[in-house]
Amino acid sequence: MLTILYTGRSQAPNGALRGLLQAYGLTQIIEWNQQTKNLSSMGQADIHHDSDGEVLIINGVYDMSSMAIRRLTLNTVRLPRAFIVWDGPLQQELVAARVPLRTFRNLLRGRGDLDLIAAVRVLERQDKKIVSATFQQFSSTSSTRIGGSFSKSGVRQYYGKTATGRGAKKLLDEIRMYQSLPDDELRNHYPTLLFASQRDGSVSMGTQYEEYPNLRDLLLNLQISPAEAAHILKKVLEVEYCQAFLKYRQPTPLNYLHDYHYHRVWRRIAISTELDPNFGPLVAAPWLEINGKRIPNVPAMLWRLEQDEMVSQRLDPGGVSPFIHADLHLENILCDTEQERFWLVDPRGYPACDIYYDLGKLAHSYNSCYDLLHEGRHESTYAVQGNTAIIDYQFLTPQLTEIYAELNSRMQSIIHELLQKHGEGNDVNIDLRIRFNEAMHFCSDMPFHIHPDAKPCISMPIYAIGAKLLAEVLDLLGISMDECVAQQDRGLKRLAEMGTTTWRFEG
Repeated sequence: MLTILYTGRSQAPNGALRGLLQAYGLTQIIEWNQQTKNLSSMGQADIHHDSDGEVLIINGVYDMSSMAIRRLTLNTVRLPRAFIVWDGPLQQELVAARVPLRTFRNLLRGRGDLDLIAAVRVLERQDKKIVSATFQQFSSTSSTRIGGSFSKSGVRQYYGKTATGRGAKKLLDEIRMYQSLPDDELRNHYPTLLFASQRDGSVSMGTQYEEYPNLRDLLLNLQISPAEAAHILKKVLEVEYCQAFLKYRQPTPLNYLHDYHYHRVWRRIAISTELDPNFGPLVAAPWLEINGKRIPNVPAMLWRLEQDEMVSQRLDPGGVSPFIHADLHLENILCDTEQERFWLVDPRGYPACDIYYDLGKLAHSYNSCYDLLHEGRHESTYAVQGNTAIIDYQFLTPQLTEIYAELNSRMQSIIHELLQKHGEGNDVNIDLRIRFNEAMHFCSDMPFHIHPDAKPCISMPIYAIGAKLLAEVLDLLGISMDECVAQQDRGLKRLAEMGTTTWRFEG
């Protein structure tokens, strides 16, 4: 993404702004003012990047917060990609704009006398896909709150969610979770359910709106340190493990791993091949090569794990509870950092689930950096050569990646200390179960990120990370890669069988 920092005729941009832009992965930065360079010459001489890219225009005189820069640089099809932010009583002051580079270059061609604000106003009139916003709207705490899965969400006087079709059942599960929460400390960490309704195939609910940021926003807005985030997560896990799991623990049901994990992944892989033609050859290849490392493909590894009774015993979570959150990623933890309070939102609402499912979901955020993939802060490539599917990906924001790496390191000791304090096995089994759950979460995430306009592609690196995590599980279990890859045909046969069978918790 090309970035233009503009000012008046003689001012220089805010000095801290360039460093902040670089923290969010922006390195192609041009400083411009009317005294030194006109737009036409800049368009010919300096703008020579990918014609499918974007240009980010920022008023370098403004005090731009890290939160604002993060929102300017998000890459997600769930939010407008092209937009203009205005300020001032008459909306005459340009704060920022993000527009297609090709469109911007076409506008500049042969128009050297056009100033920047006038150019943006022309774009606003000509391109109906460009969304205009006030600075207040853009700075709203809800402007990046994105609903997950197949439901739509938004903020009114309450936090409301509505779903139809495949998302309706999932929302009904969430409603049931809120309605069944016990009257004890656990309920105090969930917002109050205000209403729920079901009519003509549509399900709606509203909860009390807690106007606090979530933990993902706090981290990615550079508003808390990894140490502070780990302190909050330690409190969250003490409640989730002791109050939600241990207090209401029940025996693990028969076929639990199949119902909650294997069938879910088989089904989601099959859906991915239906939604994206590229997934067919990817899944069929016996080998994967991910960032240069060669491992078996997911169907072979899944089949090998699913058929092994000794593996099932190692992966058994030791019990389940009806009050496990089951979607405990960082965006679903709201925090009042001053009072050290937190709320858990958007629970999955399974009839019963286990603590490792939650721990895998947390690791999904910070161990494998799903949060950065979710925001498009990466690049990736994909190809099939012979019997090998090759996926390369890398994150483009070293500072953010380091933040998540530090949080991951801190969480390792916190989790092991908490679980072993209550007799939850040894280090190897804890790591094995967390990694297995994290792998299964990644291997089932692809359908929610397959979109023709997704740039960069998110679904391919998600599949790749899931495969890498499964390979780690095999390693912890002492299963050889060569032994596993020989099961690819059996894995594909199992995929054909289970991928067309509706999952028990479809939604």
